[in-house]
Amino acid sequence: MRASDYTAVSPGSLASVTDALGRPGFAFVPNRIGTANLDLASRELRIALSAADRELARLDGTVALLDHPEQLFRGYLKREAVLSSAIEGTHSTLADLVLFEASAHARSNDDIEVSRYVDALDYGRLRIAELPLGRTLFRELHETLMRGGDESATPGNFRDCLVFVGQASFEGARFVPPPPIFVDELLADLEQYLADDPEVPLIKLALAHYQFEAIHPFRDGNGRLGRLMISLWLEREEILLSPMLYLSAYFERNKQEYYDRLLRVSTEGDWNGWVLYFLNAVATQAHDAMRRTKQLAALRTSYRVRLAGPRAPAGLQRLVDTLFATPAISVPIAVDLLNITYAAAKAQVMQLVARGILKPEPVVLSGTAYYVADEIIQMTSQPLNVENAPIFSV
Repeated sequence: MRASDYTAVSPGSLASVTDALGRPGFAFVPNRIGTANLDLASRELRIALSAADRELARLDGTVALLDHPEQLFRGYLKREAVLSSAIEGTHSTLADLVLFEASAHARSNDDIEVSRYVDALDYGRLRIAELPLGRTLFRELHETLMRGGDESATPGNFRDCLVFVGQASFEGARFVPPPPIFVDELLADLEQYLADDPEVPLIKLALAHYQFEAIHPFRDGNGRLGRLMISLWLEREEILLSPMLYLSAYFERNKQEYYDRLLRVSTEGDWNGWVLYFLNAVATQAHDAMRRTKQLAALRTSYRVRLAGPRAPAGLQRLVDTLFATPAISVPIAVDLLNITYAAAKAQVMQLVARGILKPEPVVLSGTAYYVADEIIQMTSQPLNVENAPIFSV
């Protein structure tokens, strides 16, 4: 990190600091978030904001027509966990996560790490009704996100040392966040901004995400926690009927631009460039979620029709609905879910195999066979077809 990269319009100041070995350097201390110099009259910004609002409304309208949309958003939540973690270098897939959740058998540490992201989102969705999105909830989410991992990350505690984004030296670091003495004060300001500032919701969220990443309040896990914050705030503010919008797919697909746009705010004060990028992410992912939701709802209907009939066991429909939340099942899981005998549960699972809903080749983990609903996994996790996607930014 070079002091010369920070211009006169940087939204913050450079603090002279020393690292753990006493070597001198600089860290960036962002200004209070409410002072962001954003050009709200920009034509580009107005077009991007309109597109994002329009696509969110279309997604909300699609969700309003569904029965039991929560069966579908569980898959989106899992996909978010996989992709947000992938930005940080994990290599787990949605299929890996689904099998881990069904079996509690991890085939890699990445599966466990991604699963903790799901746990943190679930925990946050409960706590966001009771707490503001701020310091207390950030610490609780961090403890859930990092629990059982590297204890040097000090789960649930704000950092008490300098951290480096990129290489662990002043010369090689891409960015050096503020010294720890500033963290609590800056987070208090961010908490108040999220709770009280009358800014346009999506713009407020874009600015808040930048600010959280610039503060970097924890030793590790800041990127995942900052993206998790986006999902929780959208739900808290009831921007959507159901939590079906997650942005990590866009960030992961445009990862270098994601990092560059955040850094340019710090170095050049380029708020508009970052907000345009963020609004484009919202519009693109809302459009993708609308299309994907329609496809999954149609698939669920086709499965229900496929299983209908006077002799079809009542439990089959329940098993199918369960698969849209967790697309893997074993006979013991079916026994517990339907409260029937092992033989009856096995017969129903085999019917789902025979009708092409479950793959015939099970994955055997710890001696138990798990059958995967591959079509659901593929439809949930397949990349956005960029060629057919609308272009929202200008």
